[in-house]
Amino acid sequence: MGEDLRVVKTKRAVEGAMEKLLAERPFDAITVQAILDEALVNRKTFYSHYRDKYDLVRKMADGFFADIAALVEARKRYDVVPDSPFGAMDALYGSLLAKRRLALALWDVKCEGLDFSGELASIVDGAYLSHFGKAGAGDPVLQAKLASAMVVAMLHYRLEAGEPFTAADIHAELDVLHRRVSGSR
Repeated sequence: MGEDLRVVKTKRAVEGAMEKLLAERPFDAITVQAILDEALVNRKTFYSHYRDKYDLVRKMADGFFADIAALVEARKRYDVVPDSPFGAMDALYGSLLAKRRLALALWDVKCEGLDFSGELASIVDGAYLSHFGKAGAGDPVLQAKLASAMVVAMLHYRLEAGEPFTAADIHAELDVLHRRVSGSR
């Protein structure tokens, strides 16, 4: 049986309030009282679900990444080209764009136990290694780290700009970068 509807509504209100406040000001400037005022819940209710504002953002991020992981995994199972990471990456990008405000809000939060861009990099690392880990020359772990750093930077750029994008768009940008760096315009 699912959670009580009142609990679901309360959590949705509190998380929505935090998301809105994060869009307006830095995490360090947000107080529990500001969250309570925005969510229209009392202090006792807040603390019955969260230890503090740090616990709240960690739970928000955990839910965000659980949704993304499930979507990426489901997409991989039904991928038309199983040897390509594009299907899984398109699912990741689509998820991020659909939850753009939350992704951008959580991106800049710095607190113990929450590293939003690091978690995204881990997802990209995993996708890269699962598709290319044993094939080809060079160090696949290093390649995964380089790929994830570039992809995460591009994700952040595109999310901030509010531009839609696909894995093919990112591949094209990386191809241009490679040609410029290698001198083969």
